Amino acid sequence: MFAMTTIVQHVPSGKHYILLGAGYGAWATARPNRLLGDLFATDKNGQTRVLCLCDAEGRVEWAFADRVRIVSVDGVAPGEVLSGFADGAEAAD
Repeated sequence: MFAMTTIVQHVPSGKHYILLGAGYGAWATARPNRLLGDLFATDKNGQTRVLCLCDAEGRVEWAFADRVRIVSVDGVAPGEVLSGFADGAEAAD
């Protein structure tokens, strides 16, 4: 049997993949200002969460995390895996 295989669905396309891993990236760009050049450059930056996926032919693809949903973990639906836990934080005594 496979060790902890996680199957995901890319929601926009409906295609299913094997989840290989997750990543988090940050990016930044700067464009010189027309009048003052690099002194007052226009900056843009952001962050992104991406997942590394594998399709049925073994091709590796990347997808944004918010466009993917977990279908099963080791052959078990997420709801079944979490069935013994309360929603959110565990109840305080």
